[in-house]
Amino acid sequence: MDDAVGDLEGDVLIVDDQIAEVGPHLKARTDTVVDVQGKFLLPGFIDAHIHLWQAPVRGIASGCWGREYFGIVHPLSGRLRPEDLHAATLGGAVELLTRGVTTVFDFCHSGNTVDHAQAALAALSESGIRALYGYTFRNRPEAGAGQSLDQHIDVLSRIHEQYAGHSRVGLAVSLNNMEHVAPDEHAREVAAARSLGVRASLHSNLEKQITQSWKQGLLGPDLLWVHCGPATDDELDLLADHGGVIVCTPEVEAAQMGVTPLIGRALRRSLPIVMGTDVPAASNGDILAQLRMAHAIDRLVCAQELRSEGRPVQRTDQHPSVDAHRLLRMATIDAAHALGLGTQTGSITPGKLADLLVVSAGPFGLGAASPADHVLFQTAVGDIESVYVGGRRVVDRSKVSSVDLSQVRHGLEAARDWILGRSPGANWPALEEEVRRQYEAGQGLRTP
Repeated sequence: MDDAVGDLEGDVLIVDDQIAEVGPHLKARTDTVVDVQGKFLLPGFIDAHIHLWQAPVRGIASGCWGREYFGIVHPLSGRLRPEDLHAATLGGAVELLTRGVTTVFDFCHSGNTVDHAQAALAALSESGIRALYGYTFRNRPEAGAGQSLDQHIDVLSRIHEQYAGHSRVGLAVSLNNMEHVAPDEHAREVAAARSLGVRASLHSNLEKQITQSWKQGLLGPDLLWVHCGPATDDELDLLADHGGVIVCTPEVEAAQMGVTPLIGRALRRSLPIVMGTDVPAASNGDILAQLRMAHAIDRLVCAQELRSEGRPVQRTDQHPSVDAHRLLRMATIDAAHALGLGTQTGSITPGKLADLLVVSAGPFGLGAASPADHVLFQTAVGDIESVYVGGRRVVDRSKVSSVDLSQVRHGLEAARDWILGRSPGANWPALEEEVRRQYEAGQGLRTP
């Protein structure tokens, strides 16, 4: 993923947590030599959008359609105690590591108190993953009394100062949906993130929200826009002109939301688009599966465009929009730049952190595919043999070495039982149908 180096057969020298040298037949005195001859070495994947708090209830929304997800999953977010959020975040992050994800943007809208935020941050630190923790400005009505925006900003400032020097875990902001807050409050949220110099992310599922942000003078490269299915071509042009970034979550967008991912529309405008796995409540953290789905959806959309114009389905300069190498870039170097980490990770470049994957060619070898095609289309999760974060091997022979998996599982199961009301004392009232409809109508905002 380093254009200056390209793809090569060679060696990578790691000193401490960094890549020191890359090239064929390096000669250096080393403490350890890891022989990965005949295998692939590539940068760790980056998941630019996931809600790790959902890990204890993974799968609960796999069959959801349209807005059903909001009525089933969002009422649960206020039930997590700090210890539940710790278990969820730790388990979700460890699962991502086994899928080859070395960096994650955790959009956490279950951080109901400062104790919750501290618990999630501690879990990310313990997991061994590199992370941006998206502190939420959203109030959860299920959790009782909420905090004012001023109180949220104060908490954000305090935890940002605490984690400013952390080697792997940093802060970001999970903004409220624009339809949930007044325009001036949305502007204050963005300003709070920018005052600390951190990234911010927001879901955009309704029309004209990019236009509103532009009119408020808020567009910029530090805002990650998630989904954006209803965005017009003019709005995508606005984002491209202001250095914006789209985060696509192909599986959830297509299978749960019924929205066409706008991969080709973004790329034709040189608008960066990166990938996330989104909701553990619906699907697992396999970023390769998301990339393959993006490939299939993009080709289907391109074919439909050509047919609608009365043209044959054949290759043009714009159809299809992506290939394997382009998609792998989205999940590595492009995502690193989107998260503000492009100088630190995302490519196998001397001076960058050694966030790396070793991928087996499988029992049958390379075949006739290019390296990029093989990794994207022929690789299964079990072929990801080793995962390194900052030069430290956290997955070895497909087994997690950074944590005790039995304890992780126990924590997830205990959190699940509490959230679903199976534990003593967790006597959650049944959600009334009218309240559920309010969740679905408000896309996660419980209206009075």
